[in-house]
Amino acid sequence: MKFGLIPKLLLGLGIGILIGIFGPDWMIRLTETGNMLLGNLIKFFIPLIIFAFVAASIAEFETKAGKLLSFTIGISYLDTIIACALAAVAAYLIIPNFALQASQAVDSIAIGAPFVTLDIPPLMNIISALVLAIIIGMASNWGKATILSGAVIEFRNVIERVIQKFIIPVIPIFIACIFAGIAAKGALFGTISIFGKMLILIVIMQFIWLIIEYAIAGVISKQNPFIVFKAMLPAYFTAFGTMSSAVTMPVSLKQARTIPFINKKIADFVMPLTANVHLSGAAMTLTISAITVSLITDGVLPPVSVIISFILILGVIEVGAVGVPGGSALAAIGILQSTLGFGDEAIGLMLALFMIQDSFGTATNIAGDGSILMIVNRFFGKKEDVQVTADSSNIEDELV
Repeated sequence: MKFGLIPKLLLGLGIGILIGIFGPDWMIRLTETGNMLLGNLIKFFIPLIIFAFVAASIAEFETKAGKLLSFTIGISYLDTIIACALAAVAAYLIIPNFALQASQAVDSIAIGAPFVTLDIPPLMNIISALVLAIIIGMASNWGKATILSGAVIEFRNVIERVIQKFIIPVIPIFIACIFAGIAAKGALFGTISIFGKMLILIVIMQFIWLIIEYAIAGVISKQNPFIVFKAMLPAYFTAFGTMSSAVTMPVSLKQARTIPFINKKIADFVMPLTANVHLSGAAMTLTISAITVSLITDGVLPPVSVIISFILILGVIEVGAVGVPGGSALAAIGILQSTLGFGDEAIGLMLALFMIQDSFGTATNIAGDGSILMIVNRFFGKKEDVQVTADSSNIEDELV
């Protein structure tokens, strides 16, 4: 019997809790060693993930569509930023009301140190990786540098394989090590209690945001948003099952082409693009989770100015983080470290939270693409000279 990612995560969480409660000191030290080693390895790959995904995504953007491309990306980014802002407001207002006192959720018992320590410094810091990715990606487009463009796309494919074959498989082990330490320190009850309530808040906020997205899109486009939302339901459930926007994209494109008032050329362009640049559901999760984990680990809510910076950078980083389950959380680890000062335990909590709810986040991303499509179609749908990217054309041919 083959286990999916979520069952593996839950199994790892359960084993970690049992080790933390009943395990001898040497076993706790072993899990702390695993925590340290795996945490350092994951942090080593984070700048590479950011560079690979963002640079390749920019390199793959065709410039033939000009204003259409810029408009769609701009609307997607604005949509994600507003969604994060709404999530942050809800988190600041609601989370402190059900969170335990910080003293109950932070470390309370000293545990053994790791058997060994090994520092694995990343090749570059997060901001450097992001800036370099933007420069290389844009240069490969503007200069028609086919070799450079092919190189960053191939590097992205290599990093995707690293994520699929190494990082994702070890995350359940990393989570087990994290929760073994939490349980051994006596902080388990407070952490789990906050987790459960926070996950409910995330799902509720994602549904609320879908309603807001389609309501706004209906007003701007002057079309019935319920027709589009209904058409996108098969894509929503596909994304829920696969946890991948990239895998679900052909379904969302096919459904978009069935909407009577949507220009098919616009659908062929927008749906593949938004599957890679529109991540409002995942970004909302990361925002709420980051605020919650800050409260759990530091005992206080992060300053509003810090969260604003986090949201603005998160919107950029998330552009290229689609295609791999959990890719959004992995790409965001860098700014969680640099902006919010998260350590290994906080990062482990973030990964556990995000992976468990990833189905809802991905489904929200994909379903929300329909609202972006309505807005873009309102301004560009009647133009006969709309051009689509090569990738979109190929997808269209496959679906016809």
